[in-house]
Amino acid sequence: MKLSPNRGLGAALRAGCKAAAGEWIATLDADLTFRPETLKGLLAAAEENNADLVAGSPFLRRDDLSAVDWRRRLPSLLLNSLYRGLFGLRLTAYTPIFRLYRAARLRELSLHSEGFEINAEIAALAVSRRWRLAEVPAALGTRSSGVSKLNGGRELARHMRLLARLLLS
Repeated sequence: MKLSPNRGLGAALRAGCKAAAGEWIATLDADLTFRPETLKGLLAAAEENNADLVAGSPFLRRDDLSAVDWRRRLPSLLLNSLYRGLFGLRLTAYTPIFRLYRAARLRELSLHSEGFEINAEIAALAVSRRWRLAEVPAALGTRSSGVSKLNGGRELARHMRLLARLLLS
C-alpha cells in the first residue's frame, strides 16, 4: 500500500490499521526513538493484563526522558499533563505513538486526526470507552538520523481542535 505524500501520521495510521492482519497492531516511530526490542514488554503486559491497549510510557521512570532535549520534553510533559487532567490518570502517556493495540478494538474507533495528535485521540477514546489499559516503562531516545517533520505550532493547534472535539462530543 502506498499513500500519497504529506497525508500525515493520522492517515498513515488509519491505512495501516485497515490493512493489518492479526490480533495485535503495534505502532512506533520510524526513527526508532523508542527501541523496537521493548515491544516484547508491551506484548507481555497485554497478555498479563488482558489489555486492549498497552502504552510504552517514558513518564513511568525518572530517567526515561533524560536523553531528550528540554525543548522537546517540555511540550510533551505539558500536553500529557493536560490530557491526564481532562481524561483521567489511567494513562501517563497520551501523546506517544509507541503502543500495542488489540486490532479489533482499534478498528471500532472512528478516528479523525490527521497529524501526531492521533495518538492522543486513540488514548482518550480508549479511556472514555473503558478499554483494559496497561503501561510499561519505555525510554524515549533521540533520533540517529533524519529530520523531524513535527511542526510545533501546527501540532499544538491540532491538539486544541482535538480537545474541543473530544470534550464537546
